Amino acid sequence: MQASGHQVREVHNGQEGLRLAFEFEPEVVLLDLGMPGMSGFDVARELRGRTTQPGPRIIAVTGWGQEADRRLTREAGFDFHLTKPVNHTELDVLLSMNLPAPGQAAPVRH
Repeated sequence: MQASGHQVREVHNGQEGLRLAFEFEPEVVLLDLGMPGMSGFDVARELRGRTTQPGPRIIAVTGWGQEADRRLTREAGFDFHLTKPVNHTELDVLLSMNLPAPGQAAPVRH
């Protein structure tokens, strides 16, 4: 992603992710669902709940790919759902496209 010109910050758990998201105010958050300490679902809900502006686009990047997982990501406020291993071309398209406002009925992709 850095090679494509994006500024990247990396963390390893949900609490660090929230702290950094509120400091850095990213346009896009790539978020695993199964993180230690705080799930990606909880992080997404917290980001959506605390953000007064549109906030970041939130993309699930996970090994959890069942329809129930996709439904839960929609309910938690994710904009897209990518299943590992991630197709980098698809991710590049998501990062470059003019996305709808965060949390506004964006499709959760398969």
